[in-house]
Amino acid sequence: MELMAMGYDGEYMNPGTLSIRTALKRGLLPICSVGIALLFSGCGYSLQSTKQNSLKEAGVERVYVAPVKNESYKAGIENLFYNELIQIILAGKRVKLVDRPELADAVLDSTVGQAYYTPSATTSSDSIYPTTVTTIQITVATEYVATVSCSFHLRRQKGGVSKEEVWGSTYTRSRRFAGNNQKAEFGTTSALINESEFERTLKEVSHGMMQDVHEAMVARF
Repeated sequence: MELMAMGYDGEYMNPGTLSIRTALKRGLLPICSVGIALLFSGCGYSLQSTKQNSLKEAGVERVYVAPVKNESYKAGIENLFYNELIQIILAGKRVKLVDRPELADAVLDSTVGQAYYTPSATTSSDSIYPTTVTTIQITVATEYVATVSCSFHLRRQKGGVSKEEVWGSTYTRSRRFAGNNQKAEFGTTSALINESEFERTLKEVSHGMMQDVHEAMVARF
């Protein structure tokens, strides 16, 4: 079957076709629109708003964020993740944060399980600047990959007693950062610079992770 173009003013059309103007007058386009919407619905698509708040529908409007627990070897990461989580939730304005668990509809518990970095690329010490300085033949890292794993559990509470879990998930994120190596500084400032880069990478990772946590928690996904 040959498909014919539908013009707006009905000109240059075959007698058996309708113009868009005629279709509007006869009320046919709204029916077509409904049919298209049903078609997409049947294919697994939904026309939901990104502002949907499943937590509110579940009766959770006030949330208390408990201090983040740290089970990793990275000292202080719990404070970084806690502050980032608070800022993201406040900026989202989807739930109200309270400062005491007894005032909340649910309590959000978070635990950092792992936070570390390992070499992801290496080279020979001969290629490290300055190349004119001789050194022992060793393999050094030129790039590292930082890995962080954190679990989250949102539980209803009543009178300070935890109830059923409303939402929970575990997130693992990895990101690469450049290693610092100079022949004249083995074992001195290189390690400090690498650790500083690791902390900077953790800040970037925590921001993206907490954004994902906030969206998933509100949608209970």
